[in-house]
Amino acid sequence: MNQKGIVAIIAVVVALVLALIISNVFLHSNNVQNFQVIQSITGDIEVRHDGGYYFRVLPKIWTYPKVNTVFFSNETQESKERDGVQVRFSNKGEGDVSCQVVYRLYTEQESIKRMHNYAGGNIDVVDNLVLSKLKDIAMTCAANITSSQAIENREEFASNIRKLFVNNPELKATGIVVEQFSITKINFDKITTDLFQAQQKADLQKKTAEAEKQNLLMQKERTVAQYEQQVAESKGKAEVEKIKAVTDAQRQKELAEIKAQQEVAVAELAKKQATVEAQKKLEVAEIQKKEEAAKLEVIRIQAEQKVAAAKAREQEIKLSGAMTEQEKVRLEIEKETRIGVAKAWADGISRMTLPSTVMLGSGANGSPVGDLINLMTVEKAKALAAKPSK
Repeated sequence: MNQKGIVAIIAVVVALVLALIISNVFLHSNNVQNFQVIQSITGDIEVRHDGGYYFRVLPKIWTYPKVNTVFFSNETQESKERDGVQVRFSNKGEGDVSCQVVYRLYTEQESIKRMHNYAGGNIDVVDNLVLSKLKDIAMTCAANITSSQAIENREEFASNIRKLFVNNPELKATGIVVEQFSITKINFDKITTDLFQAQQKADLQKKTAEAEKQNLLMQKERTVAQYEQQVAESKGKAEVEKIKAVTDAQRQKELAEIKAQQEVAVAELAKKQATVEAQKKLEVAEIQKKEEAAKLEVIRIQAEQKVAAAKAREQEIKLSGAMTEQEKVRLEIEKETRIGVAKAWADGISRMTLPSTVMLGSGANGSPVGDLINLMTVEKAKALAAKPSK
């Protein structure tokens, strides 16, 4: 390698060293989750909150988190310093309160400067300031309640501390704004724990006794309810049976009344039908009687005509003298014969006792016409019986 090459290498190395020195002196960076208090070589103070790289000439820089979350706890997994807040309650019981606090440092410029003047870039100083105020507030709240109340109403205890601690004006005056507070655990001293366990056991026994008492009352109420239900069901069944029996009896009564009414109606209808039939029979008999009477009248007139014709013939014969002796004898015999037959009928009928009442339509073979003939026969027989014989 010649002399020029060696010089070039040395120049590059020197340039790199100078670049590193310059970058270390002039080039700086900030994480967006933090803010920086920057003091220039002239003593001017600047607060930078943006993330990224920037150039400043020989500044003095202090870096703080914008929002810091810290545990003040006696639990090693939460805080290695075991810096939980010790309190004393109104009943002289003691306890260690483990808690979580979230506070904000990046606010307005003047507050940041006041906080920086107090902390000088050391975040532990800020934490100690916050813890100191928390102890003061926690001791004040604990003195107003008993350890048992803190155990039973831990959230109420935490709420009382939160009201005084969050946005505490004294901390805000130093540029620290507490935003959140919560109790993660409370460890009580042995005496308080023993008393609490004894009280807890007594309360448990009391609750057990009350539960047993309540259970007995529920069993009693259940038994009474079951008995009342059975009684109600029995009464209900009896009432249903009674209603059913009354309904059945009423139904049978109504059916019997309906049946009787039907029978009466049928009898009335039969009576009316019989009356109508009898009336019809009487009307038919009267008509047939009149018809027979008319027929008999016709026969009588025809007979009288024949008798009159015979008498006229007889008179004509007598007048003409044309009747022979033989005809006279025959007519005389015929006359005597008729007279004798009529007399015999009259004598026979006069010795008979004829019914004054004739049953019409009697028997299975009765008919209106037959009844009329029977009636006419009786009337004729009576007439013949009453006629004197010659």
